[in-house]
Amino acid sequence: GSKHAENALPQAALLSRLYEAKVEFVHVVDRDAAVGSEEFARAKEVFAAYASEVAERWGIAQHEARTLKGSAAAVILEAAATASFVVIATHGFGGFRAMFIGSVADKVARGATVPIVLIPGVGGPVPLDPSRVVLVGLDGSEAAEKGLRLGREIAKKLGAPIALIRAWTFPTQATASAFAYGYYPTQDMIDSLGTDAEEYVTRTALRGERTLCVQGPPATMIADAAKHLDAGLVVVASSGKGLAARVALGSTTAELMHSLHRPLLIVPAGE
Repeated sequence: GSKHAENALPQAALLSRLYEAKVEFVHVVDRDAAVGSEEFARAKEVFAAYASEVAERWGIAQHEARTLKGSAAAVILEAAATASFVVIATHGFGGFRAMFIGSVADKVARGATVPIVLIPGVGGPVPLDPSRVVLVGLDGSEAAEKGLRLGREIAKKLGAPIALIRAWTFPTQATASAFAYGYYPTQDMIDSLGTDAEEYVTRTALRGERTLCVQGPPATMIADAAKHLDAGLVVVASSGKGLAARVALGSTTAELMHSLHRPLLIVPAGE
């Protein structure tokens, strides 16, 4: 019911049209709240009316409203198990607090087994402009290429241009080991990594797709490229190593979740 959460509506409406899918609005009443059966019935009634109003406002032809009890993230993940996408706004309780203690959106993104679109919960709802670039982050993995397939599918349905970015750095572990034994990466070694990365992204791109190959921290480079291109959507994959690995801080996807400030589609690699 918050204005922050409503930022997710334009993208939900768009995906509904692109995939001819029903939108399921989910509202979760905290399991610890003292809500009796009559109050819960009233909450369901109020939310159903609200969902109908926003569905009409955003031209969502098919929708369903569900009011559920429990821990918000867990309930949303359970409800989303058979969904095509989850669309959720971030930072509903303020960006600073959400970054450090974990928001519902953060927990849902880390646990989702279906593609999830994270929408910045700041400003107002902004429809996705089909003329804006869909930017896909690649790292050479099968997981990232799974994300690329969905990014291409959405870009094609939108009629939007697409760009692929491969950001690379000299492996930290390799550098530390080399320094320990008195060896240092040569310029030839660094150049070779850059050449391999550039050849990979060029080989992966289809005709008409723009490619970028940049040296630097991947999350920073992807965010910078998204800003430079004014991307309407950024697509990345989860780690593909299971929930425990996705929860670990420091991954490119985790950093982008908190720093991108534009729609981010995270495609789970699958277990």
